[in-house]
Amino acid sequence: MTRPAPDVSVLPEYDRAPRFAPTVFDASRAGRWAREILALPVWLQALAVYLASRIISVGIFAAVVRTQDRTPWTTGLDTSLGDFLNFWDGGWYQRIADEGYPDVLPRGADGTVMENAWAFYPLHPWMVRDFAQLTGLDYQVVSPLLSTVFGAVAAIVVLHLFRRHTTPGRALFGLAVLFVFPASAIFSTGYAESLTLLLQALALLLVIDRRYLMAVPVVVLMDLSRPIGVAFSFFMLIHLIDRFLRRRTIPYPAGEVVRSWTLGVLSCAAALVHPVHAWLRTGELTAYTDTEAAWSGGHTRIIVQWFARGNDLVGPFGPLLLFAAIALMLVLIYSPAGRQMGRTLQHFCLAYCIYILLFFNPQTSTLRLLLPLFPIALTLAWCRAGMYRAVLLGCLVLFQVVWVGFLWHFTPPADLPP
Repeated sequence: MTRPAPDVSVLPEYDRAPRFAPTVFDASRAGRWAREILALPVWLQALAVYLASRIISVGIFAAVVRTQDRTPWTTGLDTSLGDFLNFWDGGWYQRIADEGYPDVLPRGADGTVMENAWAFYPLHPWMVRDFAQLTGLDYQVVSPLLSTVFGAVAAIVVLHLFRRHTTPGRALFGLAVLFVFPASAIFSTGYAESLTLLLQALALLLVIDRRYLMAVPVVVLMDLSRPIGVAFSFFMLIHLIDRFLRRRTIPYPAGEVVRSWTLGVLSCAAALVHPVHAWLRTGELTAYTDTEAAWSGGHTRIIVQWFARGNDLVGPFGPLLLFAAIALMLVLIYSPAGRQMGRTLQHFCLAYCIYILLFFNPQTSTLRLLLPLFPIALTLAWCRAGMYRAVLLGCLVLFQVVWVGFLWHFTPPADLPP
């Protein structure tokens, strides 16, 4: 006996196929696909999203490289995709792998320190160098390849981290937001961002699990990959104060006090390893900070650089633009949507924002330097409307095209860095 067809007038809205292209926009079918995807192992979900994002990013690079003229990083007659993936800081990393760091800081005619390799941290180029020697492959092949592998492992860790605080569906969509973010194209290049993302996500996961001593070597490695150590130390200070203030509602036994403060103190020490290394090698106490200042016109400023850049962009409305940006970040972190990332991730995002506000010089690299704020992807994943999610991902992919086409693309003889 056959069952009668259902009366569509009483079906829930999400079970009704639209009249236009019903086989394409069938919400019930999309729901079934989503349930099947979420039934897969977590690691497989993460790798599926990551693979799709890498196909998009590498495809964008492959399209844009066709318009790229010869550059200082071009190894042949024309710029190849391999060359293109090792542009910009990738060239500095390769110089560190091949030549090491300078013992004498280069200086201009006025005596100020010029741009040099001390601005870049050693873990990524050293790992690439050793792997290239082990396999016999060229540095320019190994560097983006290792970055891509580190990004894949990072995707698994990030998804586990996201699932601690929200539903599996929102966690997976948050992961997709992260890996199609405009600057996420960097995860396929010879940069250290993939390695740093992996180590940062693992360190945060260990702090959430209260495995403070296990986080120590992870934080040390993270602080040797990119200049994130000061921000993480500030985060640990906020975390330790929060644990102390909430000790009556959330137990904070003596053993955890010792272990957590050990991580806090050692994270501060790890943040100083590279600057101290520069001091000992060059004999100049401020070798690292002077080198960083070389990318900012030879000057180091705190906070006021944001007002200056705002004034350059919108004149007297610059302070309003800055305060609006600060308000937006606070909303993203502490709104009901932001609270789903949990207190620990909220504290890290707050600490990193304060670090950026204090020490960062706003420039064309801003989007790339915001990647450590990846937990905010959970805020953007709060809304479950299918149209919202499709539009958001589409816009992010479009902006990634713009990011690669206008920032990563190099216009000789000089251009602004991504």
